[in-house]
Amino acid sequence: MAARPDELLDSNVLIALLAEAHEHHAASIGLFLGETDLRFAVSAHSYAEAYSMLTRCGGPAPFGFAPGEAWAALASVRAATELVGLTPAQTFDAVRRYAHDAGVGPRLYDRLIGEGAVVHGLQRIVTWNVAHMRGLFPGLSVVTPTDMLAAPRL
Repeated sequence: MAARPDELLDSNVLIALLAEAHEHHAASIGLFLGETDLRFAVSAHSYAEAYSMLTRCGGPAPFGFAPGEAWAALASVRAATELVGLTPAQTFDAVRRYAHDAGVGPRLYDRLIGEGAVVHGLQRIVTWNVAHMRGLFPGLSVVTPTDMLAAPRL
C-alpha cells in the first residue's frame, strides 16, 4: 500500500501544472519531476474547478483546452495523486461555517478545498494563493510549489 500523502494540491497548482502557458508551469510540474518522495492529495472539488479553468477561452485564463484534452490531463494527475473530498454533510457544514465567519464570494471554493485537507488530516496545502489559504486555515502549513521544492527533505 502506498504511503499516505501529507500535502493537498490546490486547484491553481493543477492548472499551472497542466497549462504550459501558465506563468507557474515550471515550478508546478517540478513537484512531479525528478527523484522525489512527495505524495499529494487533490480535493474532488479541485478537479471541477481546474476543468472549468482549463477549458475557458479568453479572459484571465486563456488556456482553451478541448474537453477531451482537459479530461485526459486531469486523469493523468488523478493517477499520480490520492483523491479526497467531503461528504454532503461536511460540505454543508463548511458552507455554514463560511457564512458564520462572514465569508463572501468565491473564496468559498478555497474553503471547500482546504476543508478536504482538514477532514483527511493533511498537514499542508500547496497553492499559488498562499494569502487566501492562510487566512482560511491558519492552523495548517500553506506553501507554494517553489517553497515545497526548496524545503530540505528529512
